[in-house]
Amino acid sequence: MSEEGAGLFPDAASPSTHSLLEYLQEIDDAPPPHMERLVASAGTWTEATAIPKELSRALALCGDFDPATTAWSISDVNASFINDWLGVQQEFESSVDAAGPDPQQQRVIEAPANARLVVEAGPGSGKTFVACARIASLVERGEVVPSRVLVLSFTRVAVAELRDRVAALDSSAATSAIHTRTFDAFAARLLGAAGQSVKGGHDASIRAATRLIMRRDPLVLDIVSGFEHVLIDEAQDLVGDRQAFCDALVDALNEDCGVTVLGDPAQAIYGYQATDGDRDAFVETVCDHAGFSIIRLEQDHRTKTPKLSEMFAGCRERLLSPASDLRARYFEVRERIQAAALESGSSAFAGHASTTRGLILTRGRGALITAAEELRYQGRKFRIRVPDRPLHIEAWIGATLGGLPGNERISRDGFAALFDELAPACDRDLTECWDILRELEGVTGPHIVVSNIAEALEDPLLEIVRDHEGTTGPLLSTIHAIKGRESDRVFLLLTKAPTGEDVDWDEEARTLYVGATRASAELRTGWITPSKYFRIGRPERYWAPRAGYRMLEIGLDGDLLSWGDLVKNELVPKARETVAAIWAAASTQSSIRGIRNKAGQYILSLGDESSPPLGCLSATFLETLQAITQTDPESPGPDTVDAIAVSGATTVFSSGVTGNSPPIGLMPLLGGFCRVDR
Repeated sequence: MSEEGAGLFPDAASPSTHSLLEYLQEIDDAPPPHMERLVASAGTWTEATAIPKELSRALALCGDFDPATTAWSISDVNASFINDWLGVQQEFESSVDAAGPDPQQQRVIEAPANARLVVEAGPGSGKTFVACARIASLVERGEVVPSRVLVLSFTRVAVAELRDRVAALDSSAATSAIHTRTFDAFAARLLGAAGQSVKGGHDASIRAATRLIMRRDPLVLDIVSGFEHVLIDEAQDLVGDRQAFCDALVDALNEDCGVTVLGDPAQAIYGYQATDGDRDAFVETVCDHAGFSIIRLEQDHRTKTPKLSEMFAGCRERLLSPASDLRARYFEVRERIQAAALESGSSAFAGHASTTRGLILTRGRGALITAAEELRYQGRKFRIRVPDRPLHIEAWIGATLGGLPGNERISRDGFAALFDELAPACDRDLTECWDILRELEGVTGPHIVVSNIAEALEDPLLEIVRDHEGTTGPLLSTIHAIKGRESDRVFLLLTKAPTGEDVDWDEEARTLYVGATRASAELRTGWITPSKYFRIGRPERYWAPRAGYRMLEIGLDGDLLSWGDLVKNELVPKARETVAAIWAAASTQSSIRGIRNKAGQYILSLGDESSPPLGCLSATFLETLQAITQTDPESPGPDTVDAIAVSGATTVFSSGVTGNSPPIGLMPLLGGFCRVDR
């Protein structure tokens, strides 16, 4: 960078700049280029395609960039900023400093396979890196057979991340045999081995699997006794049924089977899920089993400012120390968090310049929905992670292959023609998309088969799975839904302190601590007053009365008829037109409406008679609608359901479909509140 340009984006550990690049991007009238890999602080462009001009411009502004060699060198702060601006999914735990593992991390990594360890890992201490490096090291040293290793975590995204990061740390293909499962999936596997099926959802399956282990069912013990090492992640969140499941599992393992349990008592925020009054987490009770020793990871690998580092350590020490007045400790933790923030007390977050990117976090779902409505009112683009919403798959697959017969074979040229029809264009390039489809297909031939892609989507690649809606802007989430992620910039929205005699002040303090420690460089706090909503149904849905109409939350799982039902009931006569319309509506985040047809079904569309159907509201949603409008079940209901916000789209699939039936489709993702006249 020339001396004249020095200081524009200074290479210093100070708050990263954001406005200039966004201003230049607006001049181009184009979105930032799509990137999947993180931009490191130093590197060279090695992709087959040319470096995007937007990225080269950003690198030149942020540090040293050589356009001839495409090599660059920028600060860690500016690298984090560029990744956030590009929308790269970097909101996961940091791994380790460039200097390598710290001494305590190394102790965990190098421990023998039969060791039983409880690894207490504070925020930013590199827990995920240590978990992956330990497993990779055991395999590399030949101390375990990969197929005899079990890794358990909470979500499919977390499991996929662990699996991919272990594979990245081991150059052989051996780690692909490791059993990496969610707790629920592993419980289901044990039930399947015993020939049992359980109704009642995941919790019922966990309880049934626990009973089988405790009864020493021989078919279950055949599986459990075969493991040489078991790693249990996020143990501070294992309470109630899942704590009992892990207790039973550890008791049933062979004595020479090693166990690594990772967690942090200071980040235990799921005690409310315990139904039996015992809110202790597995990370606190696992040492009741014989043979466990504790290793504490205390070095902070995340924060980039002294104030944040001091807050991380100080609040954690306070939370783990005995306290006679838990309510007073809650306010002390909250005050420490506010003192460490760059700004505190703001009530105008929706228009704040810092909320163009990073994380915006709320304590609860009511505040989350209120924040989302404020951002929509301001016309701000954002991503949102809503609790209990299912994962979804990138929309371009459904947009290109949706509605095609399952037995159709597609060449690269054929896919290119489908890809070029996308309007607006996809933010991934053609080669990237074709490579993903080829990997899903799993063969080396020149064609893909639509039904094969549908079957592969049952266990999709991590890079095409999303746990949030929207494509650009800051990620809005509750604190509980954001565990395991981080960002250089966090805006923590505080609410009035809880009241009542049954408040768990310790858990409330830990929740604020978890939210604040997602920040690596910039933390801001503000205030939000959740709008007053009524609640109805299971899963819980918010609604609010207004003069002459009702506002009803929309977008919950099951609010729309499935793609298969749409096709079967001939509600999408021209599937390819519907797919194209959904893609366009999702890209522009359009507002649509549901129009009642002669059969009493509410067909979603852009509102004009010529537009193709985008979906159909389900009977479950209509029952809730009738309840809040106090409509007679026999009455036809309102003519329309209005102001439905499309927040994105997801690829949907039906595996096992044969012949000409289309196994892949595209469905809109809905968000916010719709409006229903009384």
